[in-house]
Amino acid sequence: MDWKISICEENCTGCRICQMICSWANQGRFNPSLAFITIESIDENDARFRVRFEPGCKNCGLCAAYCAGKALRKERGPRSV
Repeated sequence: MDWKISICEENCTGCRICQMICSWANQGRFNPSLAFITIESIDENDARFRVRFEPGCKNCGLCAAYCAGKALRKERGPRSV
């Protein structure tokens, strides 16, 4: 199944759980720097974050499945032929 991951940055709390599950699923280690998703602080005083997918992301949807803040949501994407 192909997934499309939609982002609602306003809901991101900066917890980085998405990075942890991505790095575990793809690299076998809990290390945010190994993830195919990056969370960056935009404004530390306002707790706002930017969410960015890196090259290599397979759209597996695990980041969205574990996102407690609902900043990421997986939706059915175009079907592969």
